[in-house]
Amino acid sequence: MRFSQTHILLSISAASLLFLGCGGSSTSTTTTAAPVASFTAPAGTVTTGQPVSFTDTSTGTPTTWAWTFGDGGTSTVQNPTHTYTTARTFTVTLTATNAAGSATTSKAITLSSPSTAGGFPIVDTGQSKCYDAAAETTAPAVGAALYGQDAQFSGSQPSYTKSSDGLTVKDNVTGLTWQQSHHTGQVYWAEAEAVAAALNTANYGGYSDWRLPTIKELYSIWKGSTGWPFIDASQFTISYASEDELSHAIFWSSNKYSGLLESTEDGTASVGAELAFGVNFGTGHIKSYSIASGPRHLIRCVRGASYGINSFLNHGDGTITDQATGLMWAQADSGSGMDWAHALASAQTQNAANYLGHSDWRLPSSKELQTLVDYTRSPGAKDPVNVGPAIDPLFTCSGITNEAGAADYPWYWTSTTNPGVPGATIYDTAWYVAFGRAVGSDGKDLHGAGAVRFDTKVIGTPGGQERCSNYVRLVRDSK
Repeated sequence: MRFSQTHILLSISAASLLFLGCGGSSTSTTTTAAPVASFTAPAGTVTTGQPVSFTDTSTGTPTTWAWTFGDGGTSTVQNPTHTYTTARTFTVTLTATNAAGSATTSKAITLSSPSTAGGFPIVDTGQSKCYDAAAETTAPAVGAALYGQDAQFSGSQPSYTKSSDGLTVKDNVTGLTWQQSHHTGQVYWAEAEAVAAALNTANYGGYSDWRLPTIKELYSIWKGSTGWPFIDASQFTISYASEDELSHAIFWSSNKYSGLLESTEDGTASVGAELAFGVNFGTGHIKSYSIASGPRHLIRCVRGASYGINSFLNHGDGTITDQATGLMWAQADSGSGMDWAHALASAQTQNAANYLGHSDWRLPSSKELQTLVDYTRSPGAKDPVNVGPAIDPLFTCSGITNEAGAADYPWYWTSTTNPGVPGATIYDTAWYVAFGRAVGSDGKDLHGAGAVRFDTKVIGTPGGQERCSNYVRLVRDSK
C-alpha cells in the first residue's frame, strides 16, 4: 500500500506532536503543571545537635527548592540536612518551583535537649584584672564596692594545641578544631558554605568535615583579657595592616538573625534587610550584619561535635539549671535597670538575703551570659512563634519601652570590663548582652537581639552612653 501523505498524531501526557509529510512543517506545544510540594522529615522527637535530614518528595518535577527550618536557617538544595541548637518545636517549610509555578508545604519538627551533662563547657574570658568605673584597681574584697568582677571568679582557662603541620588548632576545653589561619577573602554570608566545601574537597589539615561555626562556637574563642584583637594571636592568625582594618575583622557565624534590620543608621543596607550574626575580633562585639549588601566579611571554619546546646532544668523554685554548662540561673531578672557598680552590688545584696536559698550569686561574665541567648528568638522575629526576648521562654524578662517608643526587652550587664585597645589607661565601659533589640541611635534594631556590646559603667562618663542603666540576671555554679 502506498501513501502520498502520512499524518501521525501522537499524544503523550500533556505534550502533543504533529508531524506532516515531506515538505511539511512540525509544531510542538508543551503544557507543564506546577509542582505539588511535599517532603519527609524524621518522625517523633529529634535531639538537638544532631543533623536532621529532609527529603523532597514533590511531584511535578520541580527545578528549584527553597527551605526554611524555623530557626533562621535556610537551604536551596533538594534534600538538605540541618542541625538545630534549641529544644522546641519548629515549622519547616518547603517551596518547590518549576516553570509553571510553585507550591509550598510545611511540617512541624520537635527537638529535645541532649541528656548529657557538661556538654557545653564555657571557656573563661581570661580576664585577670579588676577595674573601678574608669581605671585598673586592686581586687575588691568580699562585701566591698565593686566586688564580684569577672577576674574574681576563675573558670576553665583557655587551652589550645596546634597541629604539627600548623594548619589547625584544637580547643582543649570545647573539643572543637579550628583553622589556624582564616580564609583571607571576604564574602557575603551565602557564599560561606563554598569556603567550607573547598576545605573539605582539599581535605584541609587531614579533615573533610569543616563547616561554618555557630555564633556560640565562634564566641568560645573570644578573649577578654586584652583587646584589639579579642583572640589569642599566639594561637590564631588574624591578618590586618592597620587599626582601622582590624576594627573590621568581622567573622561570619552560621546563625541568621530571626528578625530584620529596622534602623536607618547602618547606611550600607536598607531597612528590612536580612542579617546574620558575626564576631568582630577587632572590637570584640557580636552583632548581626547584612547578608547580601554592604561590606563582606571573613570566615574561620571549624569541625567537631556540635557545641553550645543548652539543657535547661526548671526546678520550680525560681531557679533554672543549665545541665550542659553547669550553671544555675535566676529565672527572673532584677526588674529594673541600674549602672554597673550597682549591678555588682545587687549580687551581694541578694547573697546577704539568701536569695532563692543560695548565698553565692554573682554577676555573669560576658561568656556565661551569652550562653543563655536563644538566637532563634527576637522581639521582631519574622515567624510569630519566635517573637519575644532572645532567651528560652522558661525565663522571664521584664518588658521595657525602648528609645523609639516600642515594646521591647532589656540589655543585661556582665561582670566583664572592656579592656579596650592595647595600652589603654581608661576602662570606663563593660560588656552587656542585648536580649531585646540592639538599637542604634534612632532607637530601632540595628545589631539584633543577642548582640554583645559595651556601655559606659556610670552615667555621664566622657565616653558617653547608650543606656547605661541595664538589668541583671544572676548566676551561680550549680555544682
